[in-house]
Amino acid sequence: RITWLVEDRTEELLRDHPYLDQIIVFPRKKWRQALLNPLKVLSTLPEIISFFLKMRRGRFEVAIDFQGNLKSGVMTFLSGAPLRIGFAQGHSREGNYLFMNRRITPPEGRVHKIEKDLSLLSALGIKEPTYEPTSPSVSAQDRDYISQFLSLRGKGAGPLVVIHPGTSDFGAFKRWPSQSYARLGDMLVRELGAQVVISWGPSELPIAEDILGGMKEGGFLAPRTLTLGQLTSLIGHSDLFISGDTGPMHIASLLGVPQVAIFGPKDPAIYGPYSENSVAVRKDLECSPCTKRSCDHVTCITSISPEEVFVAAKRLLTRHAHTRTAAQARPLQT
Repeated sequence: RITWLVEDRTEELLRDHPYLDQIIVFPRKKWRQALLNPLKVLSTLPEIISFFLKMRRGRFEVAIDFQGNLKSGVMTFLSGAPLRIGFAQGHSREGNYLFMNRRITPPEGRVHKIEKDLSLLSALGIKEPTYEPTSPSVSAQDRDYISQFLSLRGKGAGPLVVIHPGTSDFGAFKRWPSQSYARLGDMLVRELGAQVVISWGPSELPIAEDILGGMKEGGFLAPRTLTLGQLTSLIGHSDLFISGDTGPMHIASLLGVPQVAIFGPKDPAIYGPYSENSVAVRKDLECSPCTKRSCDHVTCITSISPEEVFVAAKRLLTRHAHTRTAAQARPLQT
């Protein structure tokens, strides 16, 4: 029996997962707002206590902590599981290892985060786990929402390229400049006959509009995606997905969609797309990759030219010879 404890903002990614028996949603946003408000703290405490008591009634035998920070360590400990598996000291953050009683040292070197996470399964005797990505579920309503947008946009002979330029506000220093995306979009339209769609998340509409305003050849603004299923459906219809170091990049990897990921400060060998259909474009600078959470010059990302990204995009499109019709026929889990 497998249960997954997940924050409310990403619960949708796990919905209807074929291998999960239960999902426990941690209302992080709600509790965070309440605990920052002195008037709501006392009224929220009973709800928090009830949540953890309910979790302990699950009588879990094993808890595996893939996140490796203080918050996940506390959650793992409060699960009541007698066996708590996590990363050894030096491979986790904020004293997380103190909450674990089975500590695993991951493989050395620049190991992808997925491979690092899978190493935790060695504590259960699984030495060489097979990675089989499962696409996020997409409801019929979300599929129809995107299909309607694509039909209204009109059919074209060129490849459908979805560009997702935004990142979280926390990772804003990882964003490639809007003018670079605009020049790239023009090259895709002019030289490949591509239909370029700019997707956007909450608070990212000005970025998308700035890019479209800078394009001379013309592109399309994606509809507001109110659910992760809608965004997943849009990505799944594309012949090529282009983005920075951001969450939708990993959705494209799960779907197997050809993708170009533009990387600045972080190491794509560790955090990049985990897919054979991907290319990570980055500059090999003395200061990059780094572990900083902000930077006053971000040369690593601004020095990447649209021409370099276009070469990678063209190579992927040529290699896979996808057409928009074939991409629209790509099955999505329902």
